[in-house]
Amino acid sequence: MSLSSKDINLILNLLNEETCGSSLTFEQISIKFQHGILKSDYLRLGNALVLLLQNRDLAPTSQQRLIIFYLFIEMYKNEQQSIYMNPFAPVFLSVLQSNEENSTATQKYFHWVISPVTKHERSFLSLLINNTNNRDLLNKTPNEILQSDLLSNDDSKQKGLQQQLKENIYERTKDFSTLVQCHLPAVIDDPEINNYGFDTLIGGSRNRSTNSQQTIEQLLLNNVMEQTIHPEYLRLVPPLHECTVDELIWLSPIVNIDHDTSLLAWDSSMRVSHSTNFAVRQLMDKAYQSAINLQEQQKLVDELNNDPDLIYHIGLTPSKLPLLVENNPLISINCLLKLISSNQMTEYLEALVNMHMSLHSMEVVNRLSTSILLPKEFLYLYISTCIQTCEATTDKYLQNRFVRLVSVFIQSLIRNKVIDIKDHFVEVQGFCITFRNIKEAGALFQLIRTFDLRTDDNNDITTTLGVNEE
Repeated sequence: MSLSSKDINLILNLLNEETCGSSLTFEQISIKFQHGILKSDYLRLGNALVLLLQNRDLAPTSQQRLIIFYLFIEMYKNEQQSIYMNPFAPVFLSVLQSNEENSTATQKYFHWVISPVTKHERSFLSLLINNTNNRDLLNKTPNEILQSDLLSNDDSKQKGLQQQLKENIYERTKDFSTLVQCHLPAVIDDPEINNYGFDTLIGGSRNRSTNSQQTIEQLLLNNVMEQTIHPEYLRLVPPLHECTVDELIWLSPIVNIDHDTSLLAWDSSMRVSHSTNFAVRQLMDKAYQSAINLQEQQKLVDELNNDPDLIYHIGLTPSKLPLLVENNPLISINCLLKLISSNQMTEYLEALVNMHMSLHSMEVVNRLSTSILLPKEFLYLYISTCIQTCEATTDKYLQNRFVRLVSVFIQSLIRNKVIDIKDHFVEVQGFCITFRNIKEAGALFQLIRTFDLRTDDNNDITTTLGVNEE
């Protein structure tokens, strides 16, 4: 991710070659930097500053380099950690190790290292790292720092700091892969460009400053600071492993191998498209979404009747059952009858109990109850759920409709001898009394009341139901 134009403009203003030495103190630079740059962008911005240090023409003055060194320290000063944990500690080490005697030779062969710095610049970085005379530094401009006596640093202290920094950085990076540390930046400095006086030919330092700003802006907008060239990691192809006698080997059905292919048994149905299964699955997917026509319903029923095991391969799960019940109750009934022997039948019944009460769900339960022997616990839970739904419904019209449906449903279960009314008498009687103003609930009450009276007379539920039906 490249830097934003706002961040680039702020950096270019702080490092303006003509004004950076005298216009702002380091404290003022710190305030402008912290107000203008988000903390999350510090690392990306630091990489951009490293790019400027690596190319002398992009940061040619000592004042610019002092500001860059200060910003490296400023970005991570509040994290309460040793200086060697700073992400740019290797840059500090490179600056402290550079000297004017070997800078030219180094720069000739290694164009990607930090550009040579002066003794004053190294002393300034040493003061920042040691945190000495920090208040005096903050109140001065870069020009004032270069002209002051603060940079008369002891060489022995500087060498001791350099050695300590080197040891700490090595300890932190010793476990890094060599390949990780071997890379070149995408932009490198030309070590001989200034030897020919090009600055004079192109119009002097003012024109150079303008061109440098344009170059820096284009480089940072294109995220060049994070583009590096890594060596390609090459490995020899390992030799093939030869199987020993006691190892398993892969058998291939080809003639020119040392195996008897007649001993191999192949499943001819593997990876063969089952067009019937596919068509049925497509119809089922459609049935979950909406009601299908009579022709499609008949096709599904015929396929399931022809192959009862097909029900296990068409994608019907307990979680999908409520959708199928609401959109195609007849298909749901047929599928559930095929799943009687399934070890998931209990889960399908739980899905019926937990789904929203509706005419379709009651129709499915009623049809199932007349076809197979449903568990008493399931019927008890389903009836209780229906009654609770009626009582909890606040919409008067919808509540009346639910009461009529539930009343007719329970009457059907009683007349078909599916439930033993003794197990539900108290709850159903309370339901009927609560909604006694509804005709169907009143008829249900008369039915169970008649049953109760007859039971008191002869204690024969079968006879009572039979007389009532007549």
